[in-house]
Amino acid sequence: MRTKQLQDFIRSGGWAWPGGYPCALLMGDGESIDSRAARENYRLIRETMKDGDITDDWFPVAVFVNWEDDMLFCAHSGRRIQSAYGESS
Repeated sequence: MRTKQLQDFIRSGGWAWPGGYPCALLMGDGESIDSRAARENYRLIRETMKDGDITDDWFPVAVFVNWEDDMLFCAHSGRRIQSAYGESS
């Protein structure tokens, strides 16, 4: 993942454009975080990107649309990450 992609994700507030679908950031340990947690920990994430250790908990792998997982929670904050088409709770 490039720095620009990380910055675009943070600036979007966790929403894909175009389409307006809810997104999350997949981390090196397989967990997901929301855009707010990424913004709050931006310096830590950037340092990890510079180190290049893709298995590090704070290494960003990809931004993805949360299509149907109603039980996706931010691994850092515990906030629920909205799904695009999942069942509403």
